[in-house]
Amino acid sequence: MIVIDTVSAPVIQALGEQVLDLVAENVTDLAMAHPPASHPLFSAYRLILLTEVRAYLARSTPSQIELVTATEHGEMLGFALCGLSPSGECGVYYIAVSKTRRNQGIMSLIMRDVVSRYSIISLSCDVHQVPRYERYGFVPASVRKNQIVMVIGDPQEETPILDPDQLQQQPPILQERMAASRRSTERAVEQANKAMKKFLKAEETKAKQYLQQRLKQRA
Repeated sequence: MIVIDTVSAPVIQALGEQVLDLVAENVTDLAMAHPPASHPLFSAYRLILLTEVRAYLARSTPSQIELVTATEHGEMLGFALCGLSPSGECGVYYIAVSKTRRNQGIMSLIMRDVVSRYSIISLSCDVHQVPRYERYGFVPASVRKNQIVMVIGDPQEETPILDPDQLQQQPPILQERMAASRRSTERAVEQANKAMKKFLKAEETKAKQYLQQRLKQRA
């Protein structure tokens, strides 16, 4: 039986490690830049994401960080990491399901739990994921970089968000980036960065065009 549970940060280490294992398994999907595993600096992108999620999970009380988990026999199947505003608006930062347990309704269980408890919710997703979130009552509202911002209600307040630029300047991440660069060549890194930049630009254009079309349809 799949159990949905909700805990507030700080999260106990054993639970946090299971979440981080899922994050490490889903780096390309979760990171907004969508770095492919073939990218020479992939290990650095992975460390940035793990560092960010670990920081949220360790946030001290009152943290305004909530973790929704789906487990079965003690095994982590999926999670949603959320931030809460002072008045209780919810921002879904990350959601992931184990690759071996996808297409089994686990994400629906998690999202329906979140939707049942909050009347104002926001998240961002890729264009192709929009129909998935519309099933839970979200509507496209704006564009955030290369993604569509989806909302339920009318979000007005900010939820606690870490600064990604500051995260990237942490010594362990800088060291991993340098180590990854040394394991590759300057040309390979440059080509991978160029390809990723081109992909993200195309995704940003797609997101803007998609939102325009949807807003026209609703007008």
